[in-house]
Amino acid sequence: MGKIGDASAVKPLISALKDRYIRGAAADALGEIRDARAVEPLIAALKEGDLFDRQSAIMALEKIGDARAIEPLEELAQNESNFDARRTIKDALVKLRGKK
Repeated sequence: MGKIGDASAVKPLISALKDRYIRGAAADALGEIRDARAVEPLIAALKEGDLFDRQSAIMALEKIGDARAIEPLEELAQNESNFDARRTIKDALVKLRGKK
């Protein structure tokens, strides 16, 4: 759905973030669509699911590029124990802050 880029998929994908079986895939698709309506639900998804789900939400927020994600990602970085997740968060924050 995300590769098609159809904005009509945003609402169903946001709803899918609540389903633990497809949360990561929904986050990936929302990142591909890059619709700002997904920012708040993706921020909420940072607190749900497993490592894969969190990383999918982080990368989706990075792709959307909305500054609202900076503070929640900073908070997550302080509490995340997984090295790969911390690196994903760092990469997203660099992009969101406009640094190279």
